[in-house]
Amino acid sequence: MLPFEIDESELRRIADEFDADKDVLRASFSRALKRTAQAIKTRARKELRTELELRNAAEIRKRLYGFRYKRGAYDLGEVRMWFGLNDMRVSAFKGRASRTASGARFAGQDFPGAFVGRNRKGKQTIMRRAGHRAWPIKEEVMPVNDKAQTYIEDQVLDDFEEVFFKVFRAEVRARTLYGIGKG
Repeated sequence: MLPFEIDESELRRIADEFDADKDVLRASFSRALKRTAQAIKTRARKELRTELELRNAAEIRKRLYGFRYKRGAYDLGEVRMWFGLNDMRVSAFKGRASRTASGARFAGQDFPGAFVGRNRKGKQTIMRRAGHRAWPIKEEVMPVNDKAQTYIEDQVLDDFEEVFFKVFRAEVRARTLYGIGKG
């Protein structure tokens, strides 16, 4: 998880600009977090698919979760976002597997003792026997942690604060000037 620090003085400045009370501030903060989470997840899904050279975004979609935040009695709390960066199945990546003398190769990575086969969906992939018998067999996985984490920190999350404060300002403005969110 990557923790985010949000500048509370900037939140107070925006609240003072629109003369927002504490309830409006909390509601706007919560809504801004949810909308920022969705924007960051969408951006991360699109960009990681390209960066990791995946066939589709389904594999990434399962691995991105939105913000979790704890709110204390007097503060707005702490914010976190979770990215699942475990190894991914070989069939999720673009490319073609090939046989080698010692096993198989995919995207420049060798898998000694493995073989080229097809998964249940009919896609070509690299498989390995789980034991000494013919069955069961397992699909091989490729590491993505280092490449994905570096890319997320450097490219995806670099404008988190900019997106958050833009959404937060719009929320506070809508709630104070137009009365949105009042029952």
